[in-house]
Amino acid sequence: MFDYESGILVALLFWIFYAGSILVSINSQVERNLNKIGQRLSWITLAPKLMTIDDVNHSVAFKIMKYLFVIGIAFAFIFLSWAYIIVTIVLIIYKFFKDFGAPQTIREFRWKLKNSNLTFEQLMKELMKVSEVDESKYDEFTNEVITNLQERGLR
Repeated sequence: MFDYESGILVALLFWIFYAGSILVSINSQVERNLNKIGQRLSWITLAPKLMTIDDVNHSVAFKIMKYLFVIGIAFAFIFLSWAYIIVTIVLIIYKFFKDFGAPQTIREFRWKLKNSNLTFEQLMKELMKVSEVDESKYDEFTNEVITNLQERGLR
């Protein structure tokens, strides 16, 4: 039951799930909301990451090749069999439980990112709440974010 071949089969199923989750996450509401403030999801860790002008200008062919490269590397780890499965399960459990220790404002912000199509202004207000910036400094905060986006060539 716990032999090498069955481990590879289970690892292959986990890999298919990983490959699908990348496709879902890069086309998700979170990705669209993060793009509005100059961020994107990392294809490896699925954590937010700053965008560059190159991220915007890449062709569809480049993005497909990048996707195939990322899942191709992950495919090589399937042959570690049960070790790959254990690591994957630990990462899934970690991702599930990481929100439990987060403050309520951060959990609400993540929920809104996942479930609402936020405008730039709404994102700024939510970022201010999470960053604990006084609401009276909205214009200052927004100008700082816009300046940062302009410096990176994203606006």
